[in-house]
Parts: sequence; C-alpha cells; structure tokens
Amino acid sequence: MKISKVSDLEDYKKHVLDSESNLRLLATIDASLNNKIKNQQEFYMDGYSWTAQSNSEFLVDLQYSNGSEINLRERLVCRKTKLNNRIRGCIHVFETLFAPKLDDNIYLTEQSSVLARWLAKKYPKLVGSEYLDDCSCYYKFRLALRLFPKKICHQDLTALSFENQQFNYVLSFDCFEHIPNYLLAFKEIFRTLKASGTLLFSVPFDINKKDNLIRARIKNGIVEHLVEPEYHGDPVSNKGCLSYYTFGWQLLDELREIGFSKVYLLMYWSEKYCYLGGEQFIICAEK
Repeated sequence: MKISKVSDLEDYKKHVLDSESNLRLLATIDASLNNKIKNQQEFYMDGYSWTAQSNSEFLVDLQYSNGSEINLRERLVCRKTKLNNRIRGCIHVFETLFAPKLDDNIYLTEQSSVLARWLAKKYPKLVGSEYLDDCSCYYKFRLALRLFPKKICHQDLTALSFENQQFNYVLSFDCFEHIPNYLLAFKEIFRTLKASGTLLFSVPFDINKKDNLIRARIKNGIVEHLVEPEYHGDPVSNKGCLSYYTFGWQLLDELREIGFSKVYLLMYWSEKYCYLGGEQFIICAEK
C-alpha cells in the first residue's frame, strides 16, 4: 500500500496529477464493484485484512448508500473483525507509519464500538469515552450492560477531564463534525497530548473545497439548519447524530493556528487490503 502526504489544496491537486494512472485504475475497480451490485444485493470480496492479520472476505452491499452506488467508505466490512473500509485503513496507516507501542497512552473518542473493543485488546492503556448528555436513561442502561464490567466513561470533548500532556495519541473517527464548537474540542485535544503527541482523525471532508461548509448552527439555543440536515449513526441513541459541518482545507489551517506543528492528510488506497471507493485519507496533526 502506497501512502502519500498532502498538506493543502494545491499540494493535493499536484498529487492527483502525479497519480493519474493509479487513480484511473482505482476508478475502474470501483466501477466494477458498482456494476456487480446491480445484479445482487450483496457479495463478498477477497482480500487481506490488516486488523485480522490474515486473508479475509469483505462484505459489499448498499447500506448507507444512495440506493444505487455503493458507499465503499462505510462498507467493505471484514468478516473476521467486523471493521469497515474507513476504520481498517485508518488503523493500518496508524500502525504502519507511527508504530505505536503497546504501552502507549491512547485516547479514543468512542468506547462502545467494535473498534474500541479491538483496540483495547491490543493496547491495554487505551482510554475510550462516549458523550452521554443527550442520552436517555434507557440508552445509558443499555450502554452500561454492553460495557460491563467496565464503567461508562463520559467525556465532553470541549471540556475533557484528562490531565495536560496525558496521551501519546488521540484517535477519532467521524466525531468532530457533531460538535458545534469543534475548535474548542481540538484545543482540548492539543492540551491533553504529550509534547510529541499526535492526533489522527477522520471527518466528513470535501477534498476539493477550501472552506468548511457550515451545515447547521445553534442560535439562541435552537438548532438552525443552513443546508439539508445530515444525520449519522449514533452508538448510544437511535435518533442519529446531526452533522454540523462538512470540512474543507480550512480545517488544516485552523489546526495550525491552535499550535499543531505539522498538519497533513495521509492518502492511500489498496486493492489487496480492500481500501477502495476513491482514495481514502486520514488527517494527522502532530503537536
């Protein structure tokens, strides 16, 4: 798997030109999967799972799609680990490029997911959390049963309870778009990272746009929708979670202003590992 680093929109445009033949091949593979789904509701693709460290099969279906084209970012679910394309790829990049130690202090901004359980088995000092202020007592009870005997760790990313410079790494996957004051959340992450710590995260990101898109905002205590509302799955509620933003390259500049010394996207794709659906990427911010 080839991994490329890009730091801004102009850098990305150059990357696309330099990778034209490879990206054309990727588009052909993606198109063949979308053609195949027209004849069957679901199928499995063979490949190698980094998270399972073995060959596996990867589920392809139309879940989270527009009904005709596969949402490959959210599918290609490994039969062995139950982790999808987006998560498997992020973990692969994390472990390949950053080589975290098993005893590193890692904070994951989720606690009840398949990913949280997978990481906790491998990294014993992992701390995961959920945001529970909007949850009913019923869902808090269900979550407690799911996590038993571990306790629920409630954290508000805009006011973390952790100490300064506590973590070697912070991992977050499609979380910050649900936080109206996302900049305050990033400042809290910066505070809790060690001097050489790194934040790796994914968010809805329009790679061809400079500016962030504000989808919704809170005005006088009421949510005001500026574009068509978009809700994502919520592990602690069946209501779904409102997305306030689709980010652009502006976000990387904002992270630099907070104090991160190096901020960039790590771009990758692989037919072998089933990282498809266009080039995938994770955002990296080094303190």
